[in-house]
Amino acid sequence: MGMSRGLSEVVGVVIIMGVVIALAFIFYVVAGINFSKASASVSISQVETLFENIAADLNTALVNPAPASVLSYPVFMTNYGTYGVIPSFCSLAINGTVIYSSGSVVFGIPPSYGSMPSGYINVLLGNSNLVVVNESSSLFNVVLYGAVNASGTYYGEFLALYPRVAVFTLGNGQYELLVPLFITKFKSSLSNLLVFNVTYPYSINYNYYSPGTYVINYTCGVGNELLSSGVVINGKIEILPVYIYVYYG
Repeated sequence: MGMSRGLSEVVGVVIIMGVVIALAFIFYVVAGINFSKASASVSISQVETLFENIAADLNTALVNPAPASVLSYPVFMTNYGTYGVIPSFCSLAINGTVIYSSGSVVFGIPPSYGSMPSGYINVLLGNSNLVVVNESSSLFNVVLYGAVNASGTYYGEFLALYPRVAVFTLGNGQYELLVPLFITKFKSSLSNLLVFNVTYPYSINYNYYSPGTYVINYTCGVGNELLSSGVVINGKIEILPVYIYVYYG
């Protein structure tokens, strides 16, 4: 009788210990997940600041053009997200024909660390209107997007840095179209570094001998996460492409 009672007590203690260990393990897993999600959120905030600083510097380089401006940035490395590029993130079309495309610099986190709804778009710097007309405004956007498959990479959410375009009225039916373009190039020697080589703009008389009505559309994004803006110009268009070579490792 005494032995059975003692055995029952031992079994009870073992069961209680098993329950405690299981609960501790669950708490450990949940705490780890929450920590990873919090760390990913912090990473997004830090990279947002980096992208906004880069955008400000690039904007200054365009306002005060030089034969060549080279800007270098050490990137914030983290285990909770990755840097990358999307080569044809933006496209510029005139009367329905795409004449230029631009890449984008991105930082994304996997769905397990954080996810916004697919189709989510939040402009953090710049404007949802991608075509600047006769005004002083940032020519670079920093945007937070939701869950998407971008060039074969699945993000729960991601930040994108990319250029806008600007239209200026010169008078007498003449217009200037400033088109910054990110041309992305991989360099293994540039680990943990982003380099932007801003080249000098040059002039292209797009329709000098055939002035008329032209519809300009500029679209940026991937999948169902797109921003698009347009403007109608009636006259002659001078295009100023500015190639910005983005080197990354």
